Amino acid sequence: MGLSEKMKFPVATTLELVQLDGGEVVLRPATEAEDKSEQPGDPLVSIQFSDELQSALGDDMKGLGQQMINAAIHHVMQKQLARWHANVLDEEPVHFS
Repeated sequence: MGLSEKMKFPVATTLELVQLDGGEVVLRPATEAEDKSEQPGDPLVSIQFSDELQSALGDDMKGLGQQMINAAIHHVMQKQLARWHANVLDEEPVHFS
């Protein structure tokens, strides 16, 4: 079984980070720019700040939410990369030199 048969790579997706009316910061699949009738996808990640923290952060709330989500994405990508490298190193070479 070759590497391409073992590993299934995800399809590229465009994501958007938005702040909803209630103050919740969400990462979700983006809708196509031409098709405004399409409903946005379900959030992949959401962060809800308390009213007190929203008042204290003000305009910085979305930036803090973005940094938190970026850290989560970076962590997941590092785990996937480590898993991919482990699969590559575990595969027996086709030819020995």
